[in-house]
Amino acid sequence: MRSRIDVLWTGGWDSTYRVLWAAMVEKRTVVPHYIVDLGRASSLRELQAISEVRAALAGIDPDAAARIEPLRITPVSEIAEIPDLSAAYHRLTQQAHLGSQYDWLARYAKSEGIEHLELSVHVDDKAYHFLKGRVVATEDGSWTFDDRVETDEAIFRFFDFPLLEVSKTQMKAEAERHGFIEALEKAWFCYTPIDRAPCGLCNPCRYTIEENMGYRLPAKALRRHRTRHLRRAARAPRALWRRATKAFSSGS
Repeated sequence: MRSRIDVLWTGGWDSTYRVLWAAMVEKRTVVPHYIVDLGRASSLRELQAISEVRAALAGIDPDAAARIEPLRITPVSEIAEIPDLSAAYHRLTQQAHLGSQYDWLARYAKSEGIEHLELSVHVDDKAYHFLKGRVVATEDGSWTFDDRVETDEAIFRFFDFPLLEVSKTQMKAEAERHGFIEALEKAWFCYTPIDRAPCGLCNPCRYTIEENMGYRLPAKALRRHRTRHLRRAARAPRALWRRATKAFSSGS
């Protein structure tokens, strides 16, 4: 088992669980990496969550908190361009949806010389489709990309996936059992917060609810989630009227 690991820490539930588990239970040194996407409104809230998690952990286990090194922050716009990796990523997106982060994370790991950047992809994650059958188990209970695979999926060769067969509810149970649930609950997930609280409408909010973690959203956000289709239907006539009016004005 490697005593020092590189982890992508987004401030979200999965990566926060991984950081806390590695530092507190496995007693490893954690090198956390955060990529700033300046186009996403939640970036500052994610950084705040990371700070709050650190403070909570320090109150639970100061030695574990000390094993987490200072956060390494890199703007996504400063990650080196690597055309071959980006081309492979774009070919994969023709098969199924794959978040753009896998393009710039592969470029980041390669340009920084990181051979085992841990990503907290879990069993219900959308990227699971690309990884199942293309990864092999490691001696320390993680998963890494099978080097024998030479297709475009090889962009994942820079990563390890320690949570690949774990669900969010399992993480919650383990955090409670090992005494760090208070720190884990500081994690953030919403991309478009409303009044500094989860919106209930963005994809991370939706995934949180679908994965039986809806208790983490306030009542207002849950109501927005339940009525999202009605809201969309109510907006549709107005949108059609605006488009028709605009087309008529252009034609005249």
